[in-house]
Amino acid sequence: MVSKSAFKLVQRKIRSHVPQLLGLVLLLTVGVCFFITLFTIVLRFEETAEQYFVDNAYADITFYGAFNEESVRVLSELNGVLLAQGRTVRDFRESISENECIIRAITLTDINVPYLYEGRMPTNEKECILLKRNAKALELATGDSLKLGDKSLVITGLAASPEYIYMVQNERTMMAQPDRFAVVFVTPANGNSDTIIFNEIVVLTNNNFSASAASQAIGAFKTELQADQRNHYMYQNDLDEIRSFAYIFPLVFAVLIAVVIYVMLSRTIQKDRKQIGTMKALGVSDKKIIGIYLSQFCVAAIVGALLGCAAAVIITDTIIGIFSSMFEVPTLRFVIYPNLWLFAVLVSVLLCVISGVLSLLPILPLLPANAMRPRLPKGGRRVLIERITFLWKRFSFNSRYALKNTLRNKGRFFAVVLGMCGSCALLAFSLGFYDSIGNTQNKYFNEFANYDLIVSFDPIPLQMDHPALSQITENKKALMMPVEVASTLRQAQGPGVAARHVVAEPVEAPQENSNPFGNYIISITEPNFDKVNLPIEALQNGIIVPEYFANEWRVKTGDKLNIEGFTAVVSAVVPQYLGLMLYTSFDYINSVTNELPPIYNTIFGRSDNLTELSIYLKENNIDFTTIDDDRTSFDSIMESMAVLIWFMIACSIVLGFTVLYSVGLINLSAREYEYMFMGVMGYPHKSIMLAHTKETIMQLILAIPLGFVFGNILLESIKGEFSSGNFVIASVIYPQSYLFSAISLIGVTAVMALVTSKHIKKLDIVEGLKARDE
Repeated sequence: MVSKSAFKLVQRKIRSHVPQLLGLVLLLTVGVCFFITLFTIVLRFEETAEQYFVDNAYADITFYGAFNEESVRVLSELNGVLLAQGRTVRDFRESISENECIIRAITLTDINVPYLYEGRMPTNEKECILLKRNAKALELATGDSLKLGDKSLVITGLAASPEYIYMVQNERTMMAQPDRFAVVFVTPANGNSDTIIFNEIVVLTNNNFSASAASQAIGAFKTELQADQRNHYMYQNDLDEIRSFAYIFPLVFAVLIAVVIYVMLSRTIQKDRKQIGTMKALGVSDKKIIGIYLSQFCVAAIVGALLGCAAAVIITDTIIGIFSSMFEVPTLRFVIYPNLWLFAVLVSVLLCVISGVLSLLPILPLLPANAMRPRLPKGGRRVLIERITFLWKRFSFNSRYALKNTLRNKGRFFAVVLGMCGSCALLAFSLGFYDSIGNTQNKYFNEFANYDLIVSFDPIPLQMDHPALSQITENKKALMMPVEVASTLRQAQGPGVAARHVVAEPVEAPQENSNPFGNYIISITEPNFDKVNLPIEALQNGIIVPEYFANEWRVKTGDKLNIEGFTAVVSAVVPQYLGLMLYTSFDYINSVTNELPPIYNTIFGRSDNLTELSIYLKENNIDFTTIDDDRTSFDSIMESMAVLIWFMIACSIVLGFTVLYSVGLINLSAREYEYMFMGVMGYPHKSIMLAHTKETIMQLILAIPLGFVFGNILLESIKGEFSSGNFVIASVIYPQSYLFSAISLIGVTAVMALVTSKHIKKLDIVEGLKARDE
C-alpha cells in the first residue's frame, strides 16, 4: 500500500510534469482511438455478416442454366445436399421517376431469405418486396406500385438480402447505383413458363457435397460457390482490407508513439536526476522511487487509453453509419468489446512502464552524491566547419550558436528530428495512399481501357452478328467466361512448402498434377483486339496474365497454365489495375482445344455518338455498361476504403501535431536554464528566438526529406496488402501531397516556436538560476 507521503509526492510530481504528461495522454488517446475504432469495425462487420448469412440461409452453391422440378429432385437426392430449391431471375428495364432502372425480379425461396425491415412478405403474384436501398433511392414506399413488364406489383415490404449486401448487377457492374439497379422479390408464381421453370437452383450443403458432379448431373451452364459469388467476394475483400488497416496502421502509429513516449519519459526523468539523488540520500529505496515515477506515468496511460476508448465510441458509430450507405448488413451496429478495451489500456500502461523503467535504469545505480551533482557539460570541441576560418567568421553569433548547440546535444537535437520525421512520414504516407487510389483509376481508364461501352448478352454463334453491331462505330467481339486456372508445374515437395510454390518442371499430365489457383474471368477476343491496351501479338500466341496474378501464381512469360482442362502458354504479363482478367484470342484457343464452341457474349465498342447509341440499346432492352459506369462502379467499390483513408489522414494530422507538441515541450523544458542564462548575459529575446529558429530550420532540413523517404518506403511495403482481384494499387505520392506534408510540418513547428517564445518571456531568471536541472 502506498504511504501518505509517497502519495503526496506522486501528486506533486504530476503537477510539476503536467506538460509532459499531457503530451503522453494526447499521444495515447489518438493511438488507442485509432486502434479501437478499426478493430471494433473489423470484429463487428465479420460477426454480423457471418451471422446474417447463417440466419438468412445464404446459398452455399448456385447453379445457372435451364432447369425443371426434376433437376431440383436430382440435386436434392445427392449426398451432402441439405436443401435445394429452384428460382427464376429476370431483369426488366423500366422508367421510375424519370430514371432508367434495371429491375431484377427474383422468386422467393427458403434459401437467400430476405431480411424484412418493414411491411410483410408478398402472398400472391401481384405483390413484391423491394430492397430498402432501392426504395430510398427511387423514392418508393410500402403500398406504392412498381411496373414489371406488363404487370403492376404492389410493394408490401422493404427488405435487405444476404446476396445483395453490395448492389452487384453483374461481373462488369459490381457496384451498381441503387437508382439504376433494383431488386424485388416475388412469389414463385411469377416468371414461370411452360418450358423452362427455373434458370437458377440455390443449394445448402455440407462438406460431403461435390459441386462438379452435381453440375454434370443437372447439366448446369455455370456453377458458382458462395466464396466465388461477387457479393460474397466483395464482402470478404472489404473485410480483408479493413483487417489490413486494423493490423498495419495501428502498428505504424504504435511504433512512432512508443519511440516518442520513451524519449518523453527519458527526458522527464533526466530532468529530475538531482531530485532522485536527493530522495536516495534521504533513504528512499529504489523500489519506492520507481513506484513514484511509474505511478504518474500509469495514471497518464490509463487516462489517455480511456479517453481514446471513449472517442472511439463516437467515431466508430459514425464510420459504421457511413458504411451503411455503401453496403447493407441490417444488424450492423456498434457494440463495446470489453476485452479489446482492456487490452488497449493494458498495452498503454505496459508501454509507459517499460519506457519509465528503461529511463530510470541508468540513474538508480548512481550514488546519491553522483546523482545530485549536475552533469558535466560536453566539451565544446571544434567542428569541421569551424576549421574553415574564412567561412566560420562570416556566420553570425546565432548561426554559430545553433551549430555548436546541435553538436553538443546530439541526442536532444535528433529526438526533435525524429518527431518531425515521423510526423512528416505519416502524413506523406497517408496522403500518398489516397493519391494511389486515384492513380489506380487513372492508370486503368486513361492508359489501359480504350472502349466507350461494353455490351453483354447471352452467348450467340461467332458468325452471327448481334443487332447492336450495326450501331457501334468500332467494335470487337469477345467471349467473357469464368474458368478454373491451375499451374501445370510440378509442386515443390517437402514439409512446410506453400501450395502455390512451384518449380519450373513441366509434367506430362498437368490435369492430374496441377496446382489449382481458383476461378477467374477470361476474355477470348477477335484478332487485332484493340479495345484495351494489350500486346496484339501476345494475344495470338497464348494467354496474357495480369501482373498481380502472375506474382500470386509465381508464373512468368513462357510458363504454362491449365485452363478448363487444356494447357495454355503465358505469352505476356502486363500491368492491369482494375477488372483483372485473363486475355487471349479465339485463334489461340482453337489451336489448343476443340472443346470450346465458337460463341461470343460481349462486344467492346467505341461510338461517335454515345448518347444515341445508349438510347438505342435501352429501347431494345440490350444490357450494356459505359466507361463512365465503370468509373462509377470503381468509385463505389473504393468508398469504404476512402472512409478509412480519410480517418487515417485525420489521425495522422492529429498524431503528428501531438508528437511535435510533446517533443517540443520536452525540448523546451530541458533548455529553460540555457535560455535564462542567455537572458542574464544580456541577449535580447529576439536574438534568443533567432538562434532557436535557426536550429529548428536545420532540424526541418533534415526531417522533411527523411520523412518523404520513409513515407514512400511505408507505402511501397504495404500496398500489396490492399491489392486484390478487384483492383491493384498503383502506388504514388503526388507533389501536392509532399507539399502539404511539408507545409503542415512547418506550420506545427511555427506554432511550437510561438509557444516557446511565449514561455521564454515568462521565465523567472532569479528562480531559474537557483538550481540547474540539466
